[in-house]
Amino acid sequence: MKFKLLSPRDEGDFQNLLADIRFLAGSRVRSKIIFALMDGERSISDIRKSMMAPDSTITHSLMELESKRLVERSQDSCRLTSKGKLMGAVLSRFIASLDAVRLHRDFWNEHSIEVIPLEFLMKINVFRDAYTLEASPGKLEEPYATYLEMLDSSTHLRAMLSVCLPRHTDAIGRFIEIGGAAEVILTPDSYPVFIRESAGMNLKEAMDSGLLMIGILEEKQEISYIVSDTFFAMSLRREGLTPQVQGS
Repeated sequence: MKFKLLSPRDEGDFQNLLADIRFLAGSRVRSKIIFALMDGERSISDIRKSMMAPDSTITHSLMELESKRLVERSQDSCRLTSKGKLMGAVLSRFIASLDAVRLHRDFWNEHSIEVIPLEFLMKINVFRDAYTLEASPGKLEEPYATYLEMLDSSTHLRAMLSVCLPRHTDAIGRFIEIGGAAEVILTPDSYPVFIRESAGMNLKEAMDSGLLMIGILEEKQEISYIVSDTFFAMSLRREGLTPQVQGS
């Protein structure tokens, strides 16, 4: 994935979008009104009760939102317009992304994000609710045990393994045995290890049944990750230090 350069015509639309975001993010009351209406229409009196702001400020903010065609008012209630809902979703993701950077600043500062695929960085907002597991010498099994517990509630997964250990093939084999579908992406280093450690698993049968797909990358990777229908986990190694796992 690459960032697309804006054409001169797109630049004007982009600046308008930034202006809309600044308009919402620049006011605590305006942004709180947008979020309060994300679940549907509410009465104006209900909005006033839910906010610690003077009535005059709330009334003025509603008028501003209405002038931008983000909110529609009818008698004593109001709701978001289609544009308002879209802007609320954009603002929510923007705030969640900033929060993910703030909450896990030590993790980001101690690891090089150059090895993290851009497609994950573009969804950094999901890391707001993530937590870190440190695979220190005395806790090597902790991340593995956590993965197994989370896989029990999953039905499919996609795993990119830059390093393959027996526990990885055991977990994937166990997952397939209970009916889960797995897509495994391997590197030139991890592929032969995966094949060797999967001796107890009938790979051909699993692939013929559609429960297992295997892909091989041409280059080495410095990151491993698992994406399932219930969780996402990413593993990075700090140079000279212990591996770290970021999960959500």
